Amino acid sequence: MTRTQVLKSASIVAICCAMAAPAYAQTTGGSDVELEEVVITARKREESLREVPAAGTAFGAEQIQAMGGIANTQSLLSNVPAVNFANTSNPVTSEVSIRGSGTSRATAADSAVGLYRNGVYIGGGYVGGRTFSKPDFFDVGAIEVLRGVQGALNGRNAVGGSINIVSQRPKDKAEGFALIEAANNDRFEGQLVVNQPINENWAVRLGANLMKQSKGFYYNPVRDEYFDRQETEIYRAQVAYDNGPFKANLLVEHGRDQLPGLMYQLLIPAGTNPIYPRGVFQDKYNVSWNHPSSAKQQVNYAELTLDYDLGFGTLTSTSALRERRSQNAYDRDATSPQFLAQVAAAGLVAPGQVQGDPNLGGSQNDYARVFFQDVHLAGNPIGGFSWLGGFEYYDLNDKYQNTLAGPPTAANGRSIGTVGVSRLDFVSWAAYGSAGYDFSEAFNVTAEGRYTSDDKDLVSNRIDFGTGRPSGTGFAIDTGRKTHDFSYNVTASYKLAGWLTYAKIGTAYRAGGFNLALGDPRQPIAIPATFNDEKVMSYEVGAKGNLARRLFLSVSAYQTDVDDLLVQGDNGCRVGFVQCPVQATAFAYNAGKAELWGLEAELTFAAELFGGTARGTIGGSRQGGHIKSGPDAGKAGPQRPDWTGTFNLNYQRDLFDDYVGFFNIKGNGRWGGVQEIAQTPKLEDYQMFDVRAGVKRGPWEVSAYANNAGDEAYIVFNAATTRRWNLPRTYGAQLRYAW
Repeated sequence: MTRTQVLKSASIVAICCAMAAPAYAQTTGGSDVELEEVVITARKREESLREVPAAGTAFGAEQIQAMGGIANTQSLLSNVPAVNFANTSNPVTSEVSIRGSGTSRATAADSAVGLYRNGVYIGGGYVGGRTFSKPDFFDVGAIEVLRGVQGALNGRNAVGGSINIVSQRPKDKAEGFALIEAANNDRFEGQLVVNQPINENWAVRLGANLMKQSKGFYYNPVRDEYFDRQETEIYRAQVAYDNGPFKANLLVEHGRDQLPGLMYQLLIPAGTNPIYPRGVFQDKYNVSWNHPSSAKQQVNYAELTLDYDLGFGTLTSTSALRERRSQNAYDRDATSPQFLAQVAAAGLVAPGQVQGDPNLGGSQNDYARVFFQDVHLAGNPIGGFSWLGGFEYYDLNDKYQNTLAGPPTAANGRSIGTVGVSRLDFVSWAAYGSAGYDFSEAFNVTAEGRYTSDDKDLVSNRIDFGTGRPSGTGFAIDTGRKTHDFSYNVTASYKLAGWLTYAKIGTAYRAGGFNLALGDPRQPIAIPATFNDEKVMSYEVGAKGNLARRLFLSVSAYQTDVDDLLVQGDNGCRVGFVQCPVQATAFAYNAGKAELWGLEAELTFAAELFGGTARGTIGGSRQGGHIKSGPDAGKAGPQRPDWTGTFNLNYQRDLFDDYVGFFNIKGNGRWGGVQEIAQTPKLEDYQMFDVRAGVKRGPWEVSAYANNAGDEAYIVFNAATTRRWNLPRTYGAQLRYAW
């Protein structure tokens, strides 16, 4: 990082402090308004986020409720600095990126961010394996985000950071809530959670979440359906046992979702295609497809956690089984006979030219089963010495089908289509541990290490529908790869005048693998069958502490050196392209060595304001870097904004007769960066905010909200002939009763 970059980046800290200072200036002495402190378990033991020598963001149950809940991954990460959500408009193929890591959406690559549910790694699998599912966000107790390499304790794929969603657990008191919601697009939702102790040792917690949205913004007049229609069913049951040193919790869950489907607007500029010399385009909100666009997902999840206090430490065992069925159906040519007829009637087809086939459909179907087992012993501190040791086992079995269908023609040998069938077995085990020592009351050094063994095996082929025989060459794959990795973190921290300062060096890796979809035989760019592990070494310094009693600042700067950076390319096919007139097939490949750097700041504040209380956070990041070797040398990494910004403000005030008014506004923005490794197109800048306001009295609460309140419109994906857009403003009202 050059001096100019550092000086320019440091300006974000001054901006954050300046924005928050007025809020603190209006506080008064003697108030009981204090900053909330969130306890996290992301490092496999309970500890205050303020005392963790790492960059992180955490939300407790009260904060999550004040925001009206967290509906999905994009909503969650809009509150976290240095994060980008690669939105494909379809949740099962979207991807999270932290600190520029995680740039292979819609491919067979694993996420570069560790995805955890109650400490269980849930990532992996072709469709839906790079983001969370909707049931993960139901009845949440806490959300923990650690930025920077977390490979030493959290293992594979925690390159950019880790996210742990912690479910609410059964408690020893009777409580619960009921919620109903109505919103635009004919959306209705209901939630019910009941927590009930049975006796002094046993308690249960039961929950259900039902939602249906029959309309949307993106309409297909040919099929008379909305691309962004939704429907959800979630059922969860937990039982907990607590008897002195022994605790146990069993969670069983079923979720079924109809999710927004893949939607892209056909847009062929004038002068770029011989068939349509004057250009052709579809309406932004009305897209005429004759094949369905839908995304479906079903998740079954069972988890058993056992804790035993041995006196000198706590032994914890976590066993989990997660079954995920995902489907992504779409129209490969993004047209229909009706649409092509309208184009021809408008005189947009060149004389003698023939339009492409409007009857090409596609579907991805995926069944992933993940078994996870973790056993670790967290020792009680002995003098200034602390320690932890554990063992982890991960077993992924993924069955995937990629269907490409169309009418028989002479050009395709009278085939009605093909189906690519794959089975991936990924078995991994690891041993890990940490040891820390307080050399004084202020100075600590902690070392963490993890040895991981990965074994991946793939069997794959492409079959012709009509004959049942293998179709094409290069699709028969029977291979495997075995790799070993040792990841570590060494962190030195020093407490000075109430501030925690730290310096860290660490490593992590992102598991390599196989490209399961090898594309169309007509493709101009061949797709490689395999890609290697991405490995990183990161250096980070940071500080966190109180600028004043109700003003807490966390800052960090980092540099990450990457070997075999994983990025996304495509096979060169395009809708309307004469040689290969279908949607492009994305694939992952290793681009070479890279350097990433950045600066982050997050400010948390609390204040008395206009007779009420205000709490909030302001965050931002500056990111940079480039690829240093290979054919992409000198290029910036894709899906990494130059700047990101976030803010969240919760305000409440007593009104009259025990009525309390409240208001929440949260926003996020990004600026700069490129979408693809080709450096074009650029990432679209945006600034979005959500608002929520209401009143509560006793157990009752009523509120109204607007997401994307400014109705910001931006392109989430831009290709040569297709575009995808974000969702416009949505709004609704909630009624909640808690006891």
